[in-house]
Amino acid sequence: MNQSIIEYFRNAPEQLHFVYIPEISKPKDRYYKMLSEYGNGNFRIIDFNRMFLIIMASFTPKKSFEKISNIHQDYFEISQFETNTSSFKVGGRKAKNVEQGICCYVNTNKTVHAYCESGKLTKFTKIIITKDYFDSFLKARYGDNYENFKDAIHYVSPNPNSLELNFVFQQIRDCEAVGASQQLYLESKVLEILSLVTHNLNQSLKRTRLSVKLDKKDIRLLSKVITFMRKNLAAYPSMKELASVANMSTTRFQMAFKQIYGTTPYQYLKEMRMNHALLLLQNSDYSVQTIANKVGYKNAGHFAGIFKTTYGITPKKYRVIHHIP
Repeated sequence: MNQSIIEYFRNAPEQLHFVYIPEISKPKDRYYKMLSEYGNGNFRIIDFNRMFLIIMASFTPKKSFEKISNIHQDYFEISQFETNTSSFKVGGRKAKNVEQGICCYVNTNKTVHAYCESGKLTKFTKIIITKDYFDSFLKARYGDNYENFKDAIHYVSPNPNSLELNFVFQQIRDCEAVGASQQLYLESKVLEILSLVTHNLNQSLKRTRLSVKLDKKDIRLLSKVITFMRKNLAAYPSMKELASVANMSTTRFQMAFKQIYGTTPYQYLKEMRMNHALLLLQNSDYSVQTIANKVGYKNAGHFAGIFKTTYGITPKKYRVIHHIP
């Protein structure tokens, strides 16, 4: 039997050995707790009249598991992962690790396999948006321009590095409102995410008018540069070193990188560092100095200044607001 994406996620908690907790649940905000014999953690689903879902999960399974889904429905999934302990594969492709930060998926009616490792924390916030939401809600708000959102979704999937998107996801996770106030606030955040995605697409379309001719191999090599930077956040690579990873001259590499990712390699690296710092502040008890070192800054004051410029708040104040020791 074919399930809708809404039905699939409504059934997912019990299939993953979570039990519904009615005492702290609300009609459209359901809490689940993992059964102790299978691990520990929680799963939360906020339903917006079957148009989109917000899912928040934080759990550590006692055994590794695989979750298989095959949804015959058009939908878009955008997530913020705060851990890198899970992986997935689509159709017959190789499994890919899910990195910390933004992860996007556009359903193409292919089977999706998700894997979580035993003894390791998996923590994420997902937004699942149905085609009906685009057709009914977004067209009413944006008229004929709503079609741009579909193009934007396909654009953001391989280009998810965004400081703004990461920060909005943290605001969603930190929301303490209930009832109608919660629904209004969270829907406004979903629309903010869609607006950011659309803005990024428009900037990309402007860049392609001044394009460098790139083939699939060039784009694949540029993605290796991103992987290299992600694995070496504390390093100080030269432009020549980054260009060599892409197998390009320095000049062509800089032009090609900006065309694909919309910014310079060093600016992209800075954004990756700030994204990771945000997650470390949220999910660890490292000192600000230690976090600064981990993301490539020897001086904590310099790091704090860049963080404040980026997010409008110092690292220490961010921790106070989020009740982190």
